[in-house]
Formats: sequence, structure tokens, C-alpha cells
Amino acid sequence: MKRIYMTMDEDLIRRFDKACEKAGLNRSQYLSCLLVGRLDLRPPVLQYKEMIRQLSDIERDLKVIALKDGLSDDEKIRIFAGLSDIKDILRGRFEKEDGNGTKG
Repeated sequence: MKRIYMTMDEDLIRRFDKACEKAGLNRSQYLSCLLVGRLDLRPPVLQYKEMIRQLSDIERDLKVIALKDGLSDDEKIRIFAGLSDIKDILRGRFEKEDGNGTKG
């Protein structure tokens, strides 16, 4: 990789550093993201937290619907089974692999 050098006034440097810190990236990473047009600069862990929060809200709403009297037992079972399947898929997606290639 090649190095580049930039000149900025102190205020712009402070703003740039604050934006880097907020995104959880160093200066090079932040500038690279800006140059390739990546708009969501939040670290992946923050993106995952937001997605998990939203999925949790959906799960809660589906459980409320499933527990209403108008649904048959078969419909309730399908809703709960679907929620369980989604959790299993996501659990596998976000677990990290250890050095042996297994997830844990």
C-alpha cells in the first residue's frame, strides 16, 4: 500500500477524528469507507445489535398474535416453529468460528 499525506486545519481534523471514533474506525479505514461510498459507517457489531433489536420486536409481536384466540393450534405451532427456525439461522450466522473451524 502507498501512503498519502493530507493537510487540514485543526477544526477539520477534530471533526474528522470525532467521525472516525464514532464509526469505530481508524483514519485510514474511515477515509477508505468514504471513498468507496459506504454509507453505513457503524461497526458491524452495532449494525447487528440494531438488527437483533428489530427482530426481537417482530418476535414479540408475532407471539402476541399467536396467543390470540382466533388462531388454530396448528397456526400457532407454525408461528412458533418459524420463529425458532429464524433464531437457529441467525445464531449460526453470528457465532464466531474458533481456530479449529467449529463455531462456538
